[in-house]
Amino acid sequence: MSSSSMDSGERQMLRVINKKCRCGKKAAIRIVEFEKPSKGKLYYMCEKACLGGCDFWAWCNPVGFAPIYGRDEIDYDKPRFEEGAHFNGRLMKLEMKMEALNMIMKASMVVLVVCFISTMLMFSMK
Repeated sequence: MSSSSMDSGERQMLRVINKKCRCGKKAAIRIVEFEKPSKGKLYYMCEKACLGGCDFWAWCNPVGFAPIYGRDEIDYDKPRFEEGAHFNGRLMKLEMKMEALNMIMKASMVVLVVCFISTMLMFSMK
């Protein structure tokens, strides 16, 4: 990790590759806690190992770091273009769907009123 990432004041978390155990489930990531030379290292194991799961085990080597954004820690001035473009596209699609639904609703109301009036006229003529 470079010193510039430590000086930025941003909280970070490790990024790891998710693995599946022999059971086909997502493997749990644990930390070696015993007094050994490997104390503090991460490893994968079957999340159901204690409950009769498989004997899957492998070292976990982090692949990098990712910033942690909490509710109070989001920098709204910092551009996050990838997310913005993705959400803008979704928002535009949703707005178009809402507009179409509003038009359908208005047309349905017109049809309902016409049907009501024609029904009332039919019964009033008898």
